[in-house]
Formats: sequence, C-alpha cells, structure tokens
Amino acid sequence: MVKYTEEYKKERINLLINNIKKKKEFSGIDDQFVRDLIHKKLNNRELENIYNHNKLEKSKEFKNSVKLIRKILHETYGVFNLSRKRIKLLNQLKEEIKKTNKINGPTIDFHIKLLKTHKSTNERVDDYNEIYGRIFSTIKPEIILDLSAGLNPLSYPWMGLNKVKYIATELTNEDTEFLDEYFKSMAKFGLDGKTLTLNLLKTQRFPKSDICFLLKTLDSLETLKKGISESIINNIDTKLLIVSFPTKTLSGKTINKKRLAWFNKLIPNYSTFEIKNEIFYIIDKKLY
Repeated sequence: MVKYTEEYKKERINLLINNIKKKKEFSGIDDQFVRDLIHKKLNNRELENIYNHNKLEKSKEFKNSVKLIRKILHETYGVFNLSRKRIKLLNQLKEEIKKTNKINGPTIDFHIKLLKTHKSTNERVDDYNEIYGRIFSTIKPEIILDLSAGLNPLSYPWMGLNKVKYIATELTNEDTEFLDEYFKSMAKFGLDGKTLTLNLLKTQRFPKSDICFLLKTLDSLETLKKGISESIINNIDTKLLIVSFPTKTLSGKTINKKRLAWFNKLIPNYSTFEIKNEIFYIIDKKLY
C-alpha cells in the first residue's frame, strides 16, 4: 500500500468535494460537512482508489463516490428543498409587511406560499394551528430554539405569540442568510430572531431556551452518526423539547412505528400526538 502525504490526500478529497458540490442542490453545504461524510461513508479501499488514480475524475471509482455522497446528502438535506423560488416570495412578503401592522390577508398568503416551498413545512402547513395549540397549551415561551430549522420559523404567525426571541440553526450559510432576512422583516411583529450556522454532528453546546424544536432531524443524523441523538439531547438546555419523526416514506408508504423503539427507550417520559405525516414527542427536560 502506497503511503501518501496528508497534503496530497487532502487535495484529492477536495477534488471529490468540488465535484459533489457542482450540483446546485449541494453548492451551499459546508466543505467540512461533506469531508466528514466522505470519511464516514467511504471505506479504506474506496479511499485508496481516490488517492491512486492518475486520471481521477474520469475513473469509475471517483464517479461512484460522487454518486454515493450526493445520494446521502439528498436524503439528509436536499430532499427537504422543494423550490428555489423562495427568495422572490420572501421579497414579496417583505413588501406586504411594509404596508401593514397586522399579520393577516396577503401577509399570511405569502407565508403559506413560502412554507410550501419546503417539504416538511408543506406537509405541516394545514396543521400548524393544532400543533401549536397542543405545544403552547402549558407554556408561553420567551425563547425558542429551532435546531435544523428549515422553514419552520416562518410558521410564527400560527404560534399565537406577541413577542419571542427565536434562535434557529441551519447547516448552510445560504439557508442561514435567508432566515435572517425573514427575521429582520418580522421584527415589527415581535419576532426577535437570529440564525446560527451549525453542524449538529459536531456542536456540543446550544443556546438556552424555553422550548426547543428538533423536527424531522434525528433520523437523518442517526444515519450519519449512530448514537448522536442522545448526545444532542443531553446538551440541550430547555424546559420543553419537541422532537418529531415522519410517519411515511418519501413514496407515501406508512413507516412501521417499531423503528422508533430506540428513541422510546432513550426518552422515558413523554407524550405524543400525530398529524397526517408526522409524530410529535413532547418531552419535559426536567423529567429526562
């Protein structure tokens, strides 16, 4: 086995990362996140193939590696993005917000249109009144933490809150910047928000909150790093933790609830409720 310098191996992996990110769907994802994924999912033989080829980008092994990592990224990140038209919709929403001091009419309409550009919030949009009615029946939060938030912060009009500090996290700078633009536009309605770019596989400390949302996230993280859920939950300093999982596959088939046995063992005290495609766990962190 040939021994390569660390610099040489880094150059080869960077070439792989650049090819993976040529696809627009993945262009905003942090290089280090993709690098970590490559080292987790490619075995030693596959990595040696990457290091060995003189004409790397033309090799079958290289193309297979690009395909594999893109597939994993799509399943854990890209699948949730249904549309790239959201910047235009956000600009239209901001114009409507300037015209009113109430969240109603066209403002709500543009919120709904935006929520429908993301897979998870599109599935949730008709049920937000029920979701927040259940969650906020016992607590009125001053601080909300939303990990791997997607577009969930845009459901603020359905929360029934007059004022809240909202901290969202996302994996890419592109998504972080989008949410920050939304938060700035909604400040007049009591939404004091900011977004952090975080890799949940590596972050060990999170801002303190009254409620923490962790929606449709743990399944994907467990795929990338088994056992990471327990570490994340242990490091969340919140009063109420809301975790959710999909109840159907991407093709629409019902998922066997036995697959959540690992999570039920991890969380001894909880209550649950379901909407059509999602099950929610309400967890009192004092009892965890």
